[in-house]
Amino acid sequence: MTIDKFIIKNIVKSLIEYSVLIAFGLLVIYLDEIEFSGVNITYLIIFLTSMKSVYFFIKGFKKISEFSDLEVRYYEFLVFIAVNISMIIVSFGIDYFCLFRIDPNSFSGLPVGATNVGLSFKFFYFSLMIFTNIGIIKIIPETTESEILVILEAIVSFITIIFVLSDFLSLKESLSRKTPS
Repeated sequence: MTIDKFIIKNIVKSLIEYSVLIAFGLLVIYLDEIEFSGVNITYLIIFLTSMKSVYFFIKGFKKISEFSDLEVRYYEFLVFIAVNISMIIVSFGIDYFCLFRIDPNSFSGLPVGATNVGLSFKFFYFSLMIFTNIGIIKIIPETTESEILVILEAIVSFITIIFVLSDFLSLKESLSRKTPS
């Protein structure tokens, strides 16, 4: 089972795009550290996460459309989607971490005195649990802003799992039908 160069190229391109998104998340922490004034950083996180969620949604359907025009094998598409899902989970984990660094009251259930590495892992775990809808979580969002982030990830998860993964073949078939002229 080999993966087409086109898929690998798309994966690398997506990794670069998502790395830029993640860098924006880390920039938000820096803005808070230097006490950047004039903008409520919490609202900036919500805005950027909302834009990122729209981006994930548009990119997912754009790729389905693009792949439906080609003879992409299903497992190649799954590899591409697995990379995208991983980046979404990491990205939301960083958003949760950023929000917590700015407002420690935004989440409860975290270990007292945890290092940044430990907190990063906890928020990656939290993001994974939200995305997969498993629900085994000790971390609880305590503010409206943290709840909004969880809602955004749940929506992205729903769209990705229901519409993209489970219905790829049907979407591919319907997109590839030619309309009679």
